[in-house]
Amino acid sequence: MSTPPPPDPARLLGEEGLRLLSQLVALAPTNLEDPGHGRWEKPNYVRAAEAIARAARARGLTTRLYDPLTAGDVPGDWHGLPRPNVVAELDVGARETVLILAHYDVVPVPAEQRSRWKSPPHTLTARADGRLYGRGANDDLGSGVVGSLLALGRLADGPRPPRNVRLLVCCDEETGGEGGVEAVKHHDAALPPGSPERILAGDVVLIPDAGPETIAGSSGVAFLEASFDRPVPLREATAFGDVLVGLHELARTWKSALPSPDWPDRHAPEPVITGRASVTKFDRDPSPQPGARLLGIHAESDAANQVARAVTLVVTGAADDLETLPARLAPLLSPPFRLEVGGTTALAVPDGARVLQVVGEATHGGYPHRGHNPVPATLGLLRAASDRGWLDTEAPARTTFTVDLRLPPEMELDDGLPAALAFVRAGAAARAPHARIEAPPGRGRSGYALPAGDPTAARLQRILAETVGSPGIVGEYGGTDASAIRGLTAPGGRPLAAVVFGSMDVAARIHDAEESVDPRLLAGVATAIERFVREE
Repeated sequence: MSTPPPPDPARLLGEEGLRLLSQLVALAPTNLEDPGHGRWEKPNYVRAAEAIARAARARGLTTRLYDPLTAGDVPGDWHGLPRPNVVAELDVGARETVLILAHYDVVPVPAEQRSRWKSPPHTLTARADGRLYGRGANDDLGSGVVGSLLALGRLADGPRPPRNVRLLVCCDEETGGEGGVEAVKHHDAALPPGSPERILAGDVVLIPDAGPETIAGSSGVAFLEASFDRPVPLREATAFGDVLVGLHELARTWKSALPSPDWPDRHAPEPVITGRASVTKFDRDPSPQPGARLLGIHAESDAANQVARAVTLVVTGAADDLETLPARLAPLLSPPFRLEVGGTTALAVPDGARVLQVVGEATHGGYPHRGHNPVPATLGLLRAASDRGWLDTEAPARTTFTVDLRLPPEMELDDGLPAALAFVRAGAAARAPHARIEAPPGRGRSGYALPAGDPTAARLQRILAETVGSPGIVGEYGGTDASAIRGLTAPGGRPLAAVVFGSMDVAARIHDAEESVDPRLLAGVATAIERFVREE
């Protein structure tokens, strides 16, 4: 039997759709927020928003930009960085409006990832397997932005649809939505009900920012910043790190009624969605100390919601110590983790120092079971090496952690977050007296879940089953902007229903090196949106 040819992206997406995706990937609208180190970097937001608005107008849509920085009607510390959000509409004068919610910000490509990309991460590259590779090619420049605009272009060009469509393409989704959907909500809340100036207005919400399943509930999220009130010795730093890692076991006791899309084939811990807590960042600044010593520790990720593939240790000391140290440390790790000498790192490496990396498997922070987080393994390695006198334990150094905390879809942030903070503070009280934990209020929200049997989910599932073979209605781990819909109402006062879906299949490698999209699934997203809007 002959092998079928790979899909043709230009045929599936059209030349204009493929060109737009290439342009957006090349613009690289990266979003980095690192409060622990005072970094807020969003260098290409304006260019990306303007490109999306131009593409929407070319497809016959009316557009406007909303930026809380320039509007001045939303409280927030914007660090002087523009946060434009794009509103594009197809208004046919219908009574019902479908609201589509997508985002254009993408996670950065950290130094460690670059060597693992087979093509430039900010150049959309078609390969022989038929997939399109590039940062954001799927999440969410492809699945959300291009998929939605393809559908809206068809709706505008074809017979008049029975519903209006409003597409909201937000920024800041990857870091909690502060300048994006959360700012839009604050903007709307100051307006009277029914005001035409409200942006998040519709009868139902489609969110193309996930896998090909129909997702009826999205996890809540809180990004926790953990640090110390002074430089601390390594033993206190690792003790606090162990407490943060232990938070995952508490979170796992929080369970949803919604089925897991990852059970049993993708290592999910339960048949239903549970809470999760992933320590995604671990950084320790250098400090001088005689003998073999650490010049820095860095989990090689620039995103709070990304589990790094590797944690780097930069060590220095006597040449003989450095030569033998890797052989002594390697047996302290258990598979699947391993120790590698060398590797790409964001840390400065002075002459005479050596780079060692604890290597696991990268994954999205909301899906810890899909990878192998090297941070807990590194903490165990450091503790064991310190006990043996191979690394310094008393030299104080500035240390920070970030925890990506996910709540089950049905859980309120006001229930889960205080329990998580209490757990960490109680664990640190005896073991890490100088530790502190903070939950920035703009970087957390409750989960979202539709009632069982919701007709919106059933309708989308029927369409997705016919277009992309969706296996059923499930819950979602990662946490999308569906959780921002909580508390919003449709005309008539009923709760606004939101359903999530998309092109992020098993091979997508979201946030990691080699992120890609299957153009057949991306075309399926566009078809599903068009059918959802058109069908009576």
